[in-house]
Amino acid sequence: MHLNDYRLRVTTGALLSVLSATAPPSLAAAQQPQPPPPPPGAYATPRPTAPASPQPQASNDPCGGPGRLLATLNRPTVGYSACAVPSGAIVLEEGYQNQSQAGASASVTASYPQGFERIGVANRFELDVIGPNFNRSRVGSTVTTGYNDLGLGFKYELPQAGRFTYAVDGLFSAATGTRGFGAGGPTTVGNIDISYAASPAVGFGTTLAAASSAGMTALGTTSRFGYFSPSIVVTAQLPHDYQFYAELVAQTKLAPDQGGRMFTDFGLQKLLGAYLEIDGEYGFSFTPVAGSRFHYVGLGFGVRVK
Repeated sequence: MHLNDYRLRVTTGALLSVLSATAPPSLAAAQQPQPPPPPPGAYATPRPTAPASPQPQASNDPCGGPGRLLATLNRPTVGYSACAVPSGAIVLEEGYQNQSQAGASASVTASYPQGFERIGVANRFELDVIGPNFNRSRVGSTVTTGYNDLGLGFKYELPQAGRFTYAVDGLFSAATGTRGFGAGGPTTVGNIDISYAASPAVGFGTTLAAASSAGMTALGTTSRFGYFSPSIVVTAQLPHDYQFYAELVAQTKLAPDQGGRMFTDFGLQKLLGAYLEIDGEYGFSFTPVAGSRFHYVGLGFGVRVK
């Protein structure tokens, strides 16, 4: 969230702030919002595939095997993976998103690099660095630029339970962003991540996110508010290390004086060896915000550097 606008890598707070300042909202992750953060994850459901070489312990681990990176990555979805980064490993998730919005708030916003850096510090436990993320937004002939809030987080993956994998995330971002792109106050997000391996090729996952954030009202004042953001995703592994995903995301509140929204995103991921993933995605909203709906395209990658 964004910070699940961590998952779209742009916070929802950022989205509202941009609308209120005549600069459009920028996803990601919301995202979480946008939804913090700014949203900010492939939410690949852990797959119980057998390893290429004899390693019995990995074959019983839905978060292990030769496709571990796909199972571990948060991007490019809004929901988070239930798999933590292995102890001693570092995974970097980066991307680019171009979002267009029509209607009264017509705009085009580019966001990059949507940074979300993950460090495995113990067995099934990781620490996260949220950001940086830069935005360039154009409304008519007016161009506005700025950064989303920076933050820290953690993930704890619970012991495996058959085909189910469970994890909890804690995310905090400080009010370090540019006005119109940052939330305007600190944001705290708590996630419950659940994934289920229906078969070696098909999986389902959900992230249930609850957040306390800040946002700008229609009067231009900053006020605190809370929201709930559930997401559900299905993944299908294809030959030659490809994976397709489709996700549905909802958020109960976008700002102190605004209601919620619902949107979908889907895309394709490609695993290039055990340490590099690339992805492309497309998303669009079902519910309008200030009379406008958005759609976006994105590209990104995840790399394990250690």
